[in-house]
Amino acid sequence: MTLRQTTAPTFILPKALQGLVSSITRAQSLPDLSAVLKTLPENCNMSNVVYYFAGSGGDFMNPDGFTCTTYPREWQERYYNQNYLLIDPVVKRGLHNGLPFEWRDLKIEKGTPGYSMLMEGLDYSLGHAALSIPLLGTDGSRGLFAITSDDPRKFEGLARVSFVRDYQMLANYVHEAYLRITAFQANGVQDLSAEEKACLKLAAEGLLGHEIARKLKLSDPVVRLCLRVARHKLGAATTDMAILNANQLGVI
Repeated sequence: MTLRQTTAPTFILPKALQGLVSSITRAQSLPDLSAVLKTLPENCNMSNVVYYFAGSGGDFMNPDGFTCTTYPREWQERYYNQNYLLIDPVVKRGLHNGLPFEWRDLKIEKGTPGYSMLMEGLDYSLGHAALSIPLLGTDGSRGLFAITSDDPRKFEGLARVSFVRDYQMLANYVHEAYLRITAFQANGVQDLSAEEKACLKLAAEGLLGHEIARKLKLSDPVVRLCLRVARHKLGAATTDMAILNANQLGVI
């Protein structure tokens, strides 16, 4: 008898997942990124979503760090005014453990400030089940992504594997987009080298990497490097977006 391997189902429809990833990578500003994130609950049948940039260089848990959430405005204001970030057990767990976790798995003593905060949150329709995904950027930056549901059993069993897989991918795209956008805002447009401009211009004409290499008498790896550096300098996640930015800025 042959045992059939069980595969975790996909809980975000492929078309919705592809659309979200595409919109996230195309985001050119933090308002753009926030607008995309706020469509997630409706597209994915969730109650709320949260992305929090915790900081970098060891400076974490910044109360003024970028946050995008669909939580009710009343709860956002209370959370900020009461400095709940400093006692939030979800944030503490997320910054000290890199593995995804459900909030119900947190070990919190009754009567503690963190426990009281979470109980209070139930009055603001935050959701009855939640999954958090800690994020670590290549630059050492940290973030936290969370989704919530009104269904208390939403993330149980095999479903948990699927949710972790799908949302971990989305969360990393969001974190990378935040880093890309803020780096571009901080550094502005950096000058492209002659080779980078030439590669980007030919890519804009529709040439493929090996065709660009042959036309410019460069190796394929050098062309790939030039396009990657150009994307970085132009604050773009894709070559198509780099071409669009370069045209708008008059670079090519």
